[in-house]
Amino acid sequence: MHPEAAQLLGMAAEAARRGQYGQALPMLSRALALDIEGVAPAYADLLARLSLTGWPPQLEADLATCLCAGSPDPQMLARTAARMLLVKYPEPVVAEDPLWDAFLTRCINVDPAMEARLAWLAGRVLPDGLRKALAIQAFASEYAWGGEALGVPPAAAAEIAEERALAEAMPSLGIPGDAISRAVRAQYEANPYPRWRVPPARPHAALARHLASLGAQQAEPLAVLVAGCGTGFEPIDLARMDPSLSITALDLSAASLAHGQRMAGVLGVENVRFVQGDILDMAGLGERFAMVSCTGVLHHMERPEQGLAALADALVPGGVLRVALYSERARARVAEARRAIAEHGWDASAAGIRAFRAHVLSLPPERPLAGLRESDDFYTLSGCRDLCFHVREHWYRLPAIQAMLAAAGFEPLMLDAPPEAQARFAERFGTAADRHDLMLWDRLEADFPHLFAGMFHLWCRKRGQG
Repeated sequence: MHPEAAQLLGMAAEAARRGQYGQALPMLSRALALDIEGVAPAYADLLARLSLTGWPPQLEADLATCLCAGSPDPQMLARTAARMLLVKYPEPVVAEDPLWDAFLTRCINVDPAMEARLAWLAGRVLPDGLRKALAIQAFASEYAWGGEALGVPPAAAAEIAEERALAEAMPSLGIPGDAISRAVRAQYEANPYPRWRVPPARPHAALARHLASLGAQQAEPLAVLVAGCGTGFEPIDLARMDPSLSITALDLSAASLAHGQRMAGVLGVENVRFVQGDILDMAGLGERFAMVSCTGVLHHMERPEQGLAALADALVPGGVLRVALYSERARARVAEARRAIAEHGWDASAAGIRAFRAHVLSLPPERPLAGLRESDDFYTLSGCRDLCFHVREHWYRLPAIQAMLAAAGFEPLMLDAPPEAQARFAERFGTAADRHDLMLWDRLEADFPHLFAGMFHLWCRKRGQG
């Protein structure tokens, strides 16, 4: 990184830590001018936390720069960009400028007021450049708010054709025998989730070193299975973080896998093999793994305990499982959404999902369901279907998870808690308290039920020699 930019970045970070954003922003702006790729991630992180009350022109220019830089994920700036544009253009207007273009082509909108503005724009006669940018935005949302008349962007049409070819040629373990697995497979064949567009960017790190820090030493090179990899973000992220890994990415949906395989080709990732199949049929892979990652998958199975047993069978002795499961307390709002969907008779078709979204968008902010508007998943058809219309869901509390893991022969190593949860744990139980004690975490979650809205993420080790 440019030396002066690094110095300014450090000073800005300290100012931001003290809440002095008025001092931090000018320093970050100068640093950004010196080293875009080095500074953009830190600047984007700060911009994502801003609550805008005005429209500073320099901030607008910096935001557009961060959106177009290669290092930060533009999606983290979607809300900030939308709100800045709504402040800049308080009344609906057809306008072309760099921030509009960057926002429309680099983000998926996640702001309700901006969604109404996009729908208004789609009904206007637009300059060619703005129309093309709006078409990209509409396609990215899967036409959740409309915009079908704008057409499929040519680049997207080419990607879809490539993915269809990849899906047809995808290696497969066969059609699942379980009825729920077949229904889940059909859901994600129709709505691959998520269709991510920005490659993961993390510094290189050795996964074996992390496993050793958990007390789970494994021989290298590591063979890793991502069980239920969806559209491939996680296995590609791991492959780029640690190129020494040999990764198998397994999922029910060939359409989802094809998106991941295409992105692996775009990014030059060669150490991931993609295979279509059910977790219950993993013996067909003919391999055992040092680590298995299963994020947000088991709770969509008819019998999650059977899936967990299959994961145990796929691990070498002492192998490590990283598993993520829905929190019953944190999913209370989703439970209410599912009740409303059943009462109104909305199905998981595009029309049904749009009708549900229109209902949620019409609610006053104090209504519990209105909180769904805070979820990024609410703003695409596939995301909203995954969030509220899923074929099958189980929700958990930590004592039940601990019992299920023990029955499958696993010992918990660590609960991977978000920063807010860690801070509240220390405040409640003291810094000397055992962070491995899931019963303490359960007591904390009872008081703060939204702490694990992003699921419980646990690292576990397989016991015994089997």
